[in-house]
Amino acid sequence: MKFGIGLYYGWIYLILFVIINIILMKVYPKHYTKRLFTIPPFTNIIEKIFSIIYALIFNLTFIMTCFLIINNNKIFFIIGSTIYIFSIICIIFALRIYAFTDPNKPVTNGIYKISRHPQQVFSCFMVVGIGISLANTVIIISGIIQLLLLYPSTVAQEKYCVNKYGIEYEQYLNKTPRYFLFF
Repeated sequence: MKFGIGLYYGWIYLILFVIINIILMKVYPKHYTKRLFTIPPFTNIIEKIFSIIYALIFNLTFIMTCFLIINNNKIFFIIGSTIYIFSIICIIFALRIYAFTDPNKPVTNGIYKISRHPQQVFSCFMVVGIGISLANTVIIISGIIQLLLLYPSTVAQEKYCVNKYGIEYEQYLNKTPRYFLFF
């Protein structure tokens, strides 16, 4: 693995992700940012530790990608970039639905019908896409590890939502997969 900096390096993926998030925070309703960054109370130390590890790995992976060159192999670049762009689009759709849902109601429309945690799931897919486009197995494995580390955090979020939204959220839990489609 060779590190460097230049025009054709992975920083492009990070910049696009950051710009999109800044724009969304500026144009969406005020309750959106507060609600988005509300950390649910953890019921045990495992949830907290896994959530911290997930956040560290996610951020360190993005920093690492900035210094890795985009692979010359067009197939890797096209497949990885396609996964990245698809994931970004899914995240944007999820955040839009999230932003415009009444804060006193659970978010259950659109992409939230196929995943209870589309933002987190597609963030992991996005990392895998970046890893493929950089042809870097460490980044790909990082995306997969992040997906596995999500479990305790998603459980904490769901407990928080059950407490906040009650039976409506419990019904949603029973008919919608936690991660994606059938997982």
